[in-house]
Formats: sequence, structure tokens, C-alpha cells
Amino acid sequence: MNAEVRPRVAGRYGKVRWLVALPSFLVAAVMGGLYLVAMPLFPAIKEFYFAQQIHTYAVHQLPLLVHIGAGAVALMLGPLNLMSGLRRRVRRAHRRIGGVYAVAVAVSAVGGFFMAFHAYAGTLPAGRLIVTSGFCVLALAWLFTIAKAVWAITRARDVAAHRFWMIVNFSITFVAVTLRLENGVLLASGTFELLYPLLPWTSLIPNVIGGALFARRINQRRRGEARVAPRGAREKAARV
Repeated sequence: MNAEVRPRVAGRYGKVRWLVALPSFLVAAVMGGLYLVAMPLFPAIKEFYFAQQIHTYAVHQLPLLVHIGAGAVALMLGPLNLMSGLRRRVRRAHRRIGGVYAVAVAVSAVGGFFMAFHAYAGTLPAGRLIVTSGFCVLALAWLFTIAKAVWAITRARDVAAHRFWMIVNFSITFVAVTLRLENGVLLASGTFELLYPLLPWTSLIPNVIGGALFARRINQRRRGEARVAPRGAREKAARV
């Protein structure tokens, strides 16, 4: 890949990363602030935000806050670790951030799996089965993909596989954003109580497909660069 094409391609993917990073930071800040700061200080907020779950959230407060808090950390750190500049220039920071991100994902997924059995079932027929199965699959897929990513880099030393699974994993982390966007559409259309149980499925499936396709494209681009790069550059790229 020549010097003119490479910056253009890198710039295109860089814009995609920022389009993902900005809403991730925003949702992490809003949800973390709402559940960890605003609600404890002003309990009356609970009567207006997701009032259907007031009792459930009061009974299962610890797993909920663990899920929200660790999930907010994952949302904040995930985009940082996907930035190629950080990997190339400060590999130690990349590894440390990645380690904290992996722990945050694992902790939040466990909390999310527990809360799946207490998610709002709405009025949709078989809503309890649909919403619980959806959030359970989401949590298990989140755990599975982070485990694959960690194994690929720590045991198999396969950078391409690590990159693929980390991108797919963050696409699941990004469900926190897409689910809330879809939730807003349901509220605006007046179908929230009926269709809420579908949200874990309608946000997870497109995200995973999009993440897998994007990860595959990135790996194909990296392989193309490696084929045309000088030997020294290829060895350096393999270590990044």
C-alpha cells in the first residue's frame, strides 16, 4: 500500500472509531452519573426514570450498580484501546488499559446476567422469555468474546485474532449505546411497554454482525499492508 493510500484508509477508519467513541463516552458519563450519583443523592428521580423497575432495582441494587459501574468503565476504555496510535506509541498503556477493560467487561457481564432474570418484561406475549434470553445471550457473548480476545494474545500470540475478537467484543459493549437509542425510538412511538423485551436482540445482533464485518475488514487491510511493506516494517507491525 503506497504512502498516499495508507493515510487515506487510516483516516477513514479513524473517523469510524471517533463516531463510536463519542457516544460511548457520553452514555458512560450519563448512565454512570445517573445510577451512581444522581439516584443515590436524589431518590425521587427513580419515580420518573424507568418507574416500572423501581421495586426491582431497590431489591437488586448491588448487582445493578456493579453492572452499570463496570459497564461504564468498559465503555470509556474500549474506544481508547481501539485507537491504533496508542497501540503503536505506548504499548504498555495499551496492555494495561486492555487489562482493566477486560476485567470491567467480565464484572459487568456477570452483573448483567443476574439482572437479565429481573429485566422488564413489558406487555409483549412471552415477554419474560424474550427479554431474559436476550440479556442472557448478550452477557454470555460478552464474556465469550473477551475470553477469546485475551486467549488469542496471551496464549496463542495471535495478534490478528486478538484484534478481531476485541473489536467484536466492543461491538457488544456498544450495545449500551444502541439499546438506548432504540429505547428512545420506542418511547417516542409509544410502543415502549410492548416492544421493550425485543431490545436486547435488536441491539445485539446488528452490533455483532457489524463488528465482525468491520474487524474482518481491518484484518484484511493489515494483511495487505504487510504483504507490500519492507521486511523491517512487517516485523514491527506484527509486534503491534
